Amino acid sequence: MTVETRFSDGVLTVRKEFAKPIDVVFDAWIDAAKTTHWWGCADTTQVVSEIETKAGGKYCHTMTITNVGDHTINGSLVEFDPPRKLVYSMPASEFAPAMLVSVAFGETATGTVVTLTQSEIPDPMKDVIGAGWTASFNRLDAYFQGQRRAA
Repeated sequence: MTVETRFSDGVLTVRKEFAKPIDVVFDAWIDAAKTTHWWGCADTTQVVSEIETKAGGKYCHTMTITNVGDHTINGSLVEFDPPRKLVYSMPASEFAPAMLVSVAFGETATGTVVTLTQSEIPDPMKDVIGAGWTASFNRLDAYFQGQRRAA
């Protein structure tokens, strides 16, 4: 299944089905040792992650991006409901306003469907953020297929 993306009124929705059980897919989102294999845009060469797996816990993903350098995304987990849902905040930065990301995990007959919703995206950033999530979802699929390893 390909990555489906929609953008409307400042809200990005990204959806993809993975041929893995829900607990495996959820764990890939919250285990910092696993996010290093797939997190980031297409030009990400390395990721260092820290994740406190509880409501109110902090997270930090530092991506090394070709021709950009290091880019850090951090915030806190607003909702932590394994293996069904993650909601986390992304505080305002020089590049974007504060945003909220909700990730829902649902079981299907052949695996797990992940639906990500990110709100408050400024129109000029929709393509960059959409491309980043599309790449991350594709990288996660490649990781599950054994095609990605940490740098």
